[in-house]
Amino acid sequence: MAVRRARTLYFLDAERRVADPIHPRWYTAAGIEQLNEDLRAPPVDLRIRRIRRVLPPSSRPELTAAMVRLAREVMAELFRRTEPLVTHHLENYPIPEFDAELFADPTGRAASERYLRLLRRREASFRPRRASRRSVVPPIVVFGSNRSAESLRMHALSASRIAWNSLENQRGNAHADYCLDVNAVGAETSQALLDYWWDGREAGEERGLQEAYDTLYHECLHRVADLANPFGPQYGPKGSAKEHYWMEEYEPFASEVERVLVSHLETGRERGLLRRRLKA
Repeated sequence: MAVRRARTLYFLDAERRVADPIHPRWYTAAGIEQLNEDLRAPPVDLRIRRIRRVLPPSSRPELTAAMVRLAREVMAELFRRTEPLVTHHLENYPIPEFDAELFADPTGRAASERYLRLLRRREASFRPRRASRRSVVPPIVVFGSNRSAESLRMHALSASRIAWNSLENQRGNAHADYCLDVNAVGAETSQALLDYWWDGREAGEERGLQEAYDTLYHECLHRVADLANPFGPQYGPKGSAKEHYWMEEYEPFASEVERVLVSHLETGRERGLLRRRLKA
């Protein structure tokens, strides 16, 4: 039975907002499959059609679910491998009142860390919440879309049918986007992943593969930040700037994550895995 979700409190550059709940249908396997089929970008759709032609007829209906499942598995595995790093790094997450540019400066960052340590010693509500492994992967993953997760989450999924008339008519090429339970993996990232998961290309053959894995991982981190931030999910230009700095530039965390990603790709675990699972 689908779970009835509540309205979600979030902050847009420190301004309190409330988002209507996503309809329970979109949390089900059938709903997620429909989103993936209906929202697929043309280049990815063409690629999927070609893949289906070489699959046994019995496996063709399984392709969409298999791609989404593998994307979720990769996100979960990368988080598992970096969980100690993330748990420690959450102690440095900037509070919403800090200016993004100040926090990015080394002096401002040091001041932020000292202030956070002082606040957390005196008040438990300033300490990050713990995010369980089961909760860190977004429940709704749309693979190969050119729509933003924010547009879907805020405008299109509150009823049992996609609100096409409210969905922003985007034709962008973002690598991926995450917003309050929804992860939209972009067309370029999805193509690079299919090169590896389906065609079985070596990781070193395609420069975009490490970036694609990095993208999947960072959308998972956006989810972790939403769940762990004691001040609630933070959106808007300032919130995004702080979050991206916290994930992508904050040292030594950013370099340690890069090493984990390279180590994971070196194993070649997912190379050609999608083809093998579907027995093509």
